[in-house]
Amino acid sequence: MSSNTIPILAAENANAPAIAAGAIGTCITVSVTDDNVAEVIECGFDRLLLERSQDGGLSWAEITKPSERVVLEAKKTAYKLLDRSGDAAYQYRTRYMASAGSLKGECSDPSDAIAGAGLALRSLLTVPELKARYFFGVDITDDAGNPLSERTFEHYILAAVRWFEHELDIPILPTSFCEFHDYYRNDYDAFQFIHLDNYPVISVEEFRVQYPSGQNVIVFPPEWLRLNKPEGHVQIVPTAGTLSEILVGQGGSFLPAIYNGLSYLPQLFQLQYTAGFEDGKVPRNIVDLIGMFAALGPFHIFGDLIAGAGIATLSLSMDGLSQTIGTTSSATNSGYGSRVLNYLKQIREQIPLLQRYYKGLRMVTA
Repeated sequence: MSSNTIPILAAENANAPAIAAGAIGTCITVSVTDDNVAEVIECGFDRLLLERSQDGGLSWAEITKPSERVVLEAKKTAYKLLDRSGDAAYQYRTRYMASAGSLKGECSDPSDAIAGAGLALRSLLTVPELKARYFFGVDITDDAGNPLSERTFEHYILAAVRWFEHELDIPILPTSFCEFHDYYRNDYDAFQFIHLDNYPVISVEEFRVQYPSGQNVIVFPPEWLRLNKPEGHVQIVPTAGTLSEILVGQGGSFLPAIYNGLSYLPQLFQLQYTAGFEDGKVPRNIVDLIGMFAALGPFHIFGDLIAGAGIATLSLSMDGLSQTIGTTSSATNSGYGSRVLNYLKQIREQIPLLQRYYKGLRMVTA
């Protein structure tokens, strides 16, 4: 057996349970629920890890670092793991692992694999919710009674999310970012004030100083960071005199004296953070507009099928009686045009309001 191969142990009640993905973006949250955790621990497993496939399930690799493997607790049945470099096209599965004892290093059989898309949209807008809210009273099947596939609706929901992210210039689904910011003496004197490029901000994972030599690095402790989530403002407030290699001098200085004399230094600070709205916390007015926009694609499809694809007029004649049915299918009109126009009108009216609210003029004085 190769040293890179993860050994598998088939044990009753020890296989990893079914999982569900959380949010799309570059952050995929994988939720795990298992009511038999106590029995899993009795089998000798005490950790939970996450594996990812980027080739449709042909190959798998663990993406949790040893320190990130979740510790199992006998009375805790729900756990979460995070892939900050995720994608809707990736697949995910979990395993239980033993970190000690006679099974040290061995893993259980994997859980069933799931895709990053589809289930990942549940915290924002599900397909049943889309149908109930925006297609009420509409027959969303073709002439043979065949419904539009779930994946097609999911495609339009995700496309609507991406469109609004670009239109509003904010991340809606949780997304990881890595940014460099310049050192300015005035900002440094204001507890190193930094305005992040993307907001609202969910969390800051790391705030570091990367010196020009690339060798000396300071990573600021999380408890030093002061974060204004809606505005994307970050500041450093030292809470200890000496911590690791960070020496806080007189006046609260936390950079070497050589940098204190400079008024500007490019890209001295590097930040890794997650921006967007937390799961289940996307504002309802944005969700409403996403639903309207996502409904436009299916409405165009269904409107073309009212009397048959591309048919503008349908005539029937029998024994001297005739009936003609005219549809709105033409180069400029479509079925359900009234509802489509109403949705577009509401979207156009709301977009400027949301742009002013989230990306309006924000002035900061120091």
